[in-house]
Amino acid sequence: MPSKKNEIKERSRAYYLMYIPAAVLLTIVVGWSTFWYFVSRQTAAAVTNWMTHEAKLGRSWTCPDQKIGGYPFTVEVSCANLLFEGKILDKTLTGTVRGFHATAPLLRNDNLLARIDSPFVATTSNGTVDIKMLWDEFYIELEGPPSAYQRVAFAGTKIKLLGRAGDFDPMEVGFDEMHSYVSLSPDLHNNSYDFMFSLNDGSIPALSSLLDTQNPIAVEFGGTLSQAGIGSAETFADLLEKWRLANGHLDVATARLTSGGILFEAKGALDLDDQHRVKGKLDSEFAGFDKAFRQLHLDPRLFAAGQVLSGLLGKGGNVTGRLDLPVIFSGGYLSIGPVRTPIQIPPLY
Repeated sequence: MPSKKNEIKERSRAYYLMYIPAAVLLTIVVGWSTFWYFVSRQTAAAVTNWMTHEAKLGRSWTCPDQKIGGYPFTVEVSCANLLFEGKILDKTLTGTVRGFHATAPLLRNDNLLARIDSPFVATTSNGTVDIKMLWDEFYIELEGPPSAYQRVAFAGTKIKLLGRAGDFDPMEVGFDEMHSYVSLSPDLHNNSYDFMFSLNDGSIPALSSLLDTQNPIAVEFGGTLSQAGIGSAETFADLLEKWRLANGHLDVATARLTSGGILFEAKGALDLDDQHRVKGKLDSEFAGFDKAFRQLHLDPRLFAAGQVLSGLLGKGGNVTGRLDLPVIFSGGYLSIGPVRTPIQIPPLY
């Protein structure tokens, strides 16, 4: 039989072997907690830096009762009733968002995913803008440092925009889905950014009336914006003027609107003339626009006759019922095909 001394020795060794994994686990937990605390403060600082960068551009964000959570694998900075005040199109806009939650992977604070809680309510100091935006889900993703974002993306569902702006009639616009992004283009020599903006299953009463449709509307617009990194500007007008003087232009890779059998597709290039008006040409295709053309005092039969003539000359499109017509912005007017419409293009600034 083993002696009493040996039994005590073996029992002590067993206890010791049990303590080792417990001690290792405790060390890991304490170490990871310390590491998470350190990184979470860095992420909170990243959010603060973004707000500081926005403030330098005249847009002030205030995050009351800021909280930090997300332990153990992510970091979340959140606050209720996010406040905004700043210049939008040279007008001072004041707004609130019910909730803000910015989440970052633990090992990266240059990638933030923000969930925004509905609603967003905003007014201008002179009362010309009074809008309210509602949604089920809305997310913003930011990649890169605040002073030089490499990609910004938005996504939302069940979005509705209500209110009024300027002399326009009160609006009520809604879309089931919205997706968009702006990202640094691989072609870096002219500070280009690629972008895409899409809205699906939408309701725009004024546009539905123009097009004579009761079907949901889908919109997609994308391309490349050159000379986008032209530095800061005090006003929106200064920003556009710097862009124009730098020979900035907008390459439209896709512009598409659909509603039932109605279709508009276009691509081309746009910029600004010396009177600060949009100029350029879009090679476009129309289908189901008869009523819209008539409301613009354009005779769709004229376009159809021109299309037949182009077909006889071997220059027309191959799709029956569709019209290939250029959309031209020139001299302060919009032209469709060979006909100048009564639509005037005002200076943007």
